[in-house]
Amino acid sequence: MHGTLRKWCVALFGVVPCAAAAAPAPHVAWLAQLHAPIYAAPRVSDGHVYLTSTQSTGPNVFALNTKSGKIEWRYATSGAITISPTIGQTQVFVASDIGDTHFMRALDAKTGALVWQYTRNKPPECMCSHDASLGAGLLFAQTDGHSLYAFTPVGAMPSRRIWQFKGDGARLTVPVTAAGLVLIGSTNHSLYALDAKTGAVRWTAKTGYGFVATPVVSGGLVIAGNRGGTVHAYDVATGKPAWSFSTNGAVDEPAVIDGGTAYIVSEDRSLYAVNVKTGHALWQYDMADYATAAPIIVDNAVVIANRAGDLISVSAATGKSLWLSSLGGTPFSRPILWHGDIVLKIGDHAVAAYAASTGTPVWHYTSPSVVTDPVAAIGGVYMATSNGHVLALR
Repeated sequence: MHGTLRKWCVALFGVVPCAAAAAPAPHVAWLAQLHAPIYAAPRVSDGHVYLTSTQSTGPNVFALNTKSGKIEWRYATSGAITISPTIGQTQVFVASDIGDTHFMRALDAKTGALVWQYTRNKPPECMCSHDASLGAGLLFAQTDGHSLYAFTPVGAMPSRRIWQFKGDGARLTVPVTAAGLVLIGSTNHSLYALDAKTGAVRWTAKTGYGFVATPVVSGGLVIAGNRGGTVHAYDVATGKPAWSFSTNGAVDEPAVIDGGTAYIVSEDRSLYAVNVKTGHALWQYDMADYATAAPIIVDNAVVIANRAGDLISVSAATGKSLWLSSLGGTPFSRPILWHGDIVLKIGDHAVAAYAASTGTPVWHYTSPSVVTDPVAAIGGVYMATSNGHVLALR
């Protein structure tokens, strides 16, 4: 069956012949052509694949059926969209701009109809360069001016911007919510806790280096690494320091918490396991180069990819190597797990899968066009390309 799929893929997509790849081609469950360039990763929710396009004329927001690939609705924002949509329970949120006018829109997730629209042009602060996020009943959008906006996305006053946090103009991390607070790091060396209802600063923790990694919350602590290589833990409610852990390189990826252990990658080319309560190091695993994204937990293993092109699995308990597989290129996405396989993007043009238990190559997809990061969901692995194709791989 793989041989048939290889010929079909070459005929339709002009891909590199699968016979030249390290593994056979995946099964392509369906293919859709949107006739619009896609660079941002799709989002999958409730039987739909949602995508945005950088084209500024014609439709640039799409919803496809996950089972068939049928295009269920299209929407035109009249402005290019460079980031993925944000998916709520009933709405799809997209940001775009036309000149100095900037928009945040909420579309009905089932029909694509416009539900509400927020427009801003004074000052010109685009919300279209950073992924929006949801938490504590709010929609958060960061602007190019490094402000954080909070919206009421649904209810009696949808589209209302209820507060704005300006900080000092430095770049902000993705916000997270816990205990009625919005926690956000800044490249001005500070970690802020904002009141979720008002945006008022409840506490601030300042270090010697900026924060790029998204904070994580576990066991009443907020944990965040900074550019100086130190991971800090603070009491969520008070901001009181709990512990700090130092590495020898910048920590730009969020910690991954599992079973009371924080797994942390540093640009010193190491993966660390740290006790969440105490900050004490449990083990350290050294790699040929630093990781390109945070690791993932698969059963009792930690799986990580590094710039040297290694996909690595180590024991979560001991840090000892379980297997190492060469990707044949630089990983461009965080690994994801789908049906017992590790899937990730390699370079601009390839997506591949490896058995999570052994690291053995399972399948390899290559395209002449740039591919997005893959997304795993019920029914398959979904991805899109810069020439407008959307695929479900199974």
